[in-house]
Amino acid sequence: MNVDPKFTKEIQDWLNQEPLPVNSASAGASLLLRIAPRNQAYARYLSMSLQRPEAIIDKIAYELKQHLKYRLDGLTLDEVNILDREVVPEAEKLLEHGKPAAEDDALVLDEDKKPVIPIQVNISEDSEEPCFVRQLGRREDHDKLPEDIQQLWTDNGNLYKDIKALFEELKAMNDLPSCQRYDKLQLLASMDAKYFKQMSAYDAATPAADNPDENTEVGSEKSVNSARSYLSKNQSKLATLKLAAESEGASDSDRAAFTDLLAKMQQRVDTICAAGAVVGDDLRTGLTALGLSFDDKQKNSEEPETTE
Repeated sequence: MNVDPKFTKEIQDWLNQEPLPVNSASAGASLLLRIAPRNQAYARYLSMSLQRPEAIIDKIAYELKQHLKYRLDGLTLDEVNILDREVVPEAEKLLEHGKPAAEDDALVLDEDKKPVIPIQVNISEDSEEPCFVRQLGRREDHDKLPEDIQQLWTDNGNLYKDIKALFEELKAMNDLPSCQRYDKLQLLASMDAKYFKQMSAYDAATPAADNPDENTEVGSEKSVNSARSYLSKNQSKLATLKLAAESEGASDSDRAAFTDLLAKMQQRVDTICAAGAVVGDDLRTGLTALGLSFDDKQKNSEEPETTE
């Protein structure tokens, strides 16, 4: 169904009156009934507008503003109702698939050798076993993917949280009509589409080692810069995890978190060394103290040549 632009302009013209004339309340109520002829509340608005227009005109204006939003986007009320019926269940299905792992989540393998994220919550008071959230969708070669593709996974982890928060907001608004939920429905649909677009790009990506662009000078420089940034950003975090892992009361989760981040940072060090690039002395010294290892190429290249 196409939106009638003339009718949309009638709504705009009525709302644009400054101030709204009280005697125009019945005209506004009539516009509402043209949008939703079977809406009993709007029928009552029309009745009240003839008897006590000053008591109902603000409510009429509010309702018309809600309808004007989606009409300006080219949608009818029926299409907004369809959007409501489709986007919320789709988001619920997305959320049921599980939370993507964050960059700093400590990963362990379950009995099926699948990566999971340990959550420090006991299943019951009588059980000391932690509850696990399965890491659905993460590739086994994740750490071999280009940095920008790995970032898609991290971004989707953050997007997941936003989708869940908005989904809960909409659940709390279930008693409201679709037109009053329209802004949030549109946002949820957009976030949902972005999530699946990024996940599709992540699933279709080629590992960096098999990507010819990574062999170019530009690709190498980008990888080195990204690796340096990652090391600088996570140095203090690794130091904190190291202290926790080496403390007297350290748990398996503490040690796993340190080991996992250490491995990721070592991969960045290896990327820099393989490209023949260097790491600043202060950063290198700090990282070495935390357990990271560098090959001897940088050290040898920095030592002055001697003549015999």
